[in-house]
Amino acid sequence: MGAIVEEVHIWNSPSVGAFLLWRFTQGYIDNHDEAEPPLGLLHFIAAAILTSPSLCETISNQRANLQSYVRGFEDKKLFDQLLSIHERTSQKRVFTLESLDLATSQGLLLINPDTGKVHCKNIDKKPRKGNAVKPSMKRLGEKAEILGNWFAEHDVFTTARYLKVVF
Repeated sequence: MGAIVEEVHIWNSPSVGAFLLWRFTQGYIDNHDEAEPPLGLLHFIAAAILTSPSLCETISNQRANLQSYVRGFEDKKLFDQLLSIHERTSQKRVFTLESLDLATSQGLLLINPDTGKVHCKNIDKKPRKGNAVKPSMKRLGEKAEILGNWFAEHDVFTTARYLKVVF
């Protein structure tokens, strides 16, 4: 029972959420045609996907884009998982807000109140020994960055339409 409790604690930790949203933002900016930062709304969708092992497991560089990700669920007839993103976005709203708050308070993200866009800080220095990111979190961070890359190819409404999310 201890492993399950630990997993729940990790997935519900705003510090993990802050890290994932920071990496998501980096991926988005790096892949956007004009290096524009993402709208804050996209972070709610990203958090819903990244905190679900079943939704997150198929995110990889093996897939070309967001359409391929969605098609993977449709091909396997996993429509319920795809449709769950909308509900998870609502369920994870407080978690996402706490994660954004922590990321902004630590200087990883900056939210522009006029545009609603989320900017990220580039960190070039390597963590000191003992402070490195665990391999499992590093893989999650890579998935967050890939998701950001995919989201950057579309506007907010197209992304929401592909993922069946209604704002």
